[in-house]
Amino acid sequence: LAAAAGASGMVGGQMLDIEAENQKISLADLENLHRLKTGALIKASVGLGAIAAGCLDQVLLQELDQFAACIGLAFQVQDDLLDVESTTEILGKKAGADQALNKSTYPSLMGLDAAKQHLQLLYEQAAALLRKMPIDVTALQQILFMLQNRNS
Repeated sequence: LAAAAGASGMVGGQMLDIEAENQKISLADLENLHRLKTGALIKASVGLGAIAAGCLDQVLLQELDQFAACIGLAFQVQDDLLDVESTTEILGKKAGADQALNKSTYPSLMGLDAAKQHLQLLYEQAAALLRKMPIDVTALQQILFMLQNRNS
């Protein structure tokens, strides 16, 4: 958990995010900073939950890690889309903040429609990973559903 929150995780991703303000970065760099930022914490949460539940199956732990990576990145893509398409009242934070800070985002780098397609693909990949797991994934499906349907 400490590694996921520290310089090789969320803190490192946030640093890259701040450094990228007023710069156009590549899609690969954007994905990397998001995988570090939110992705690292989500992966740690899913992995630690699995270990706490007694999971020792390395293949299953790897599949759970892939699931967490998908939803972590999807969270960020969706956050970028909401920043463009939602309102300050609904978001609970200032809408359009990424553009005001001149940040590279999925919509700014890919276009709005391509970013929406990318988001859908990430959620489909996450759902497909859950379907093939030999465990009760009800709680993870509920998390996926909640993330897909969030508006802030």
